[in-house]
Amino acid sequence: MPFRVSRRTLEQLEWPLLVDRLRGLAETPRGRAHCAREDAGRGLFEANDAGVRERLAETGEARALLDAGDAPSLAGVADLAPALRRAGKGGVLAARELLELRSTLSVLTATRRSLSRSADTAARLAGLGERIADLRDLDEEIAYSIDPDGEVRDHASAVLAQARRDARLLAASLKRRLERYLRNPEVSACLSDSFYTVRNDRYVLPVRADARGGVRGIVHDASSTGTTLFIEPEAVVDINNRLKTAEIEIERETLRVLRGLARRVVERLPDIERSLEVAEQIDLAFARGRLSQQLEAVEPTLGRDGVFDLYGLRHPLLPADSVVPNDVRLGDGPRVMVVSGPNAGGKTVAMKAVAMAALSVRAGLHVAALPGARLDLVDALLADIGDEQDLRENLSTFSAHMANVARIVDAASSHSLVILDEIGVGTDPSEGASLAQAILETLAETGARVIATTHYSLLKEMASVDPRFVNASVELDEATLAPTYRLHLGTPGSSSAAAVAARMGLRPAVLERANALLEREDRHLDRLLVELSANRVALETERREARRLRAESETARDAYRQKLEQLQERRDKLFRSLRDELEQSFKNAHEEVAGVIRGLQRGPSAREAARARERLLALEDRAKREEAALLGPEPEPVDPVDWRKAKPGDAVRVRGGGEAVLLALPDRRGRVAVRIGSARVLLPATQLATARGARPPAVRARPHVRVETAAPAAAAELEGEGTRCDLRGMRVEEALDRVVFALDRAASLGRGRLVLIHGAGTGALRDAVRAYLAESPYVDRFAPGEPSEGGEGVTIAILER
Repeated sequence: MPFRVSRRTLEQLEWPLLVDRLRGLAETPRGRAHCAREDAGRGLFEANDAGVRERLAETGEARALLDAGDAPSLAGVADLAPALRRAGKGGVLAARELLELRSTLSVLTATRRSLSRSADTAARLAGLGERIADLRDLDEEIAYSIDPDGEVRDHASAVLAQARRDARLLAASLKRRLERYLRNPEVSACLSDSFYTVRNDRYVLPVRADARGGVRGIVHDASSTGTTLFIEPEAVVDINNRLKTAEIEIERETLRVLRGLARRVVERLPDIERSLEVAEQIDLAFARGRLSQQLEAVEPTLGRDGVFDLYGLRHPLLPADSVVPNDVRLGDGPRVMVVSGPNAGGKTVAMKAVAMAALSVRAGLHVAALPGARLDLVDALLADIGDEQDLRENLSTFSAHMANVARIVDAASSHSLVILDEIGVGTDPSEGASLAQAILETLAETGARVIATTHYSLLKEMASVDPRFVNASVELDEATLAPTYRLHLGTPGSSSAAAVAARMGLRPAVLERANALLEREDRHLDRLLVELSANRVALETERREARRLRAESETARDAYRQKLEQLQERRDKLFRSLRDELEQSFKNAHEEVAGVIRGLQRGPSAREAARARERLLALEDRAKREEAALLGPEPEPVDPVDWRKAKPGDAVRVRGGGEAVLLALPDRRGRVAVRIGSARVLLPATQLATARGARPPAVRARPHVRVETAAPAAAAELEGEGTRCDLRGMRVEEALDRVVFALDRAASLGRGRLVLIHGAGTGALRDAVRAYLAESPYVDRFAPGEPSEGGEGVTIAILER
């Protein structure tokens, strides 16, 4: 269904002013002509929904290219309409017009290429660009025949080139003869000036009238005083004639070349016209995109349910730095919005902003609102705004309004937007209010979306009794009595007539008398509305302050979270570095101990044993120094371990933040055996504290190196030539501690192999044991046992000698 809106409505809404702004942003003559004001801009409206969506999509793509700086320029497109019409009728195009055509063709070609490069982000505009015809052959032909100064080139025609050469030679010869005349004393005595000139396209000499007989020839002109005659000497008449003939030939051949080019233009005329139409469409899309940039507008979501959900809506004609944005919600529930409040408070501006948004969408323009706006399409915009008095039709203001409202009621439908300014004014207030209520109820029955401004209390009360109605209001600042232009949804507003009159300068005595005359009930209602407005302002002030404090707290929270993450990252990095250093030290210590043991095995003399003991003591001392360097000074534990209650298996905390499991109570030297990760470590009891739910340790502490006599139970496991170590039933960490001890004992006793019995099971214990053997400095190689020895349930480790 075509979109319906009257010219009068468009003018009342000031739509032509927005169209003028759009026209100023177009770059092509046809684009500007499309925005002409003769029809008040109605030519911009799309008739169907698909056309609206297509124009909005084009505007969005143009805006994206403009924001990215990738938009083509159409500024070089000329107004070719008169020239093309003349060419179509068989006329000749002037060289200047052909140059304008060539410039236009060059711009069209550049536009097509530019949009083709942006096909990924502007598919619709690129598709339009593909419809621009390839007219490079015509462009090149014009460039071949016409130079940049608008002259036909010599090589465009052999006849033209010859005629121009003849004319140059004849002109040079003629000038030489005239110069000889000027140097002839007899002739120069008859001249009024010492130069030659041109009259009637003929070269002549200025001869004094009283010396006419001194120069024989043809008189072509005379000075205004008659004292000088311009005479063509007889001797140059023939050469002048030949020069004139050559110039006529040049003119004739130039015209022939231009006529030939005009015929070529006519041959491509359909392609040219189509390309100019496409260029106009592209130009308008980028004009809409530029307007979207200037208004900081957005593309709204479209629908067909009559929903207007506009956040931060602004009137597009008001300056961006002074306009007050407002939220408008209508149609998703209530259908009729009754806007009340003081005069000059912004009621009509808010109402017009909604109407302008509906018109903008129909024209493919973005809406001056915040992202997320929804604006459903309407098929008709019906409005009654301003003074409709018409003396010629003998209509008063009220009569004119009612005649217009009657037409609106008859035309309204569920897909109409109705704008009514001060409905029911101009007659008795009680009758006017009743009539206004009946009109609004009738429009609500049709399903139309209605925005009406009013001062009638009866209409303000409709929202409380009819769910199809919703109140909205504007207000005055309590301190300054100036309008805030802020629209508040859901509450009616006070007209504040006395406040407005006071601001306009009415005498206080008059205002006091008006207040005294005001009916008590109306005064009470007005006071309630004023108090409600004041409470709402206070509440909004508190809400803004709460939002500000919340934003500040969120900012501080984010900053603290970022600092905490940085500290945690630094801590984790430090723990990883400390763990790596301790593990390397642990590995080095094992290798050195293994070396000492191998030395004892090779030469078990008293001197060798003494040297080995010194090396082990030095190794232990170095381990203590490294431990002190890595862990730093020993602070007093915050919560020291109560050794009277402690028992093996308890969780303890190592100075530095790591956790460990207690394996044994302190010995006579104050050392405690703990397990950190998979390592069994001896630490001073003063370095341990009671665990308080800390996370499992990420760092393995540096162990002390010990050489001790094997316990009887352990020694009993090492029998015969082959040493056996039974790990069955143990957890991985416990089994690895037993493997470390067994390897130490086997190496110190000089055994060549170690039989590790771990069983088959799930394979987890077997894999952990073999992974440790692969890194152990004691082990040369290892392999599964023979079937008779237990197969995969046993691992045979061959020790280094």
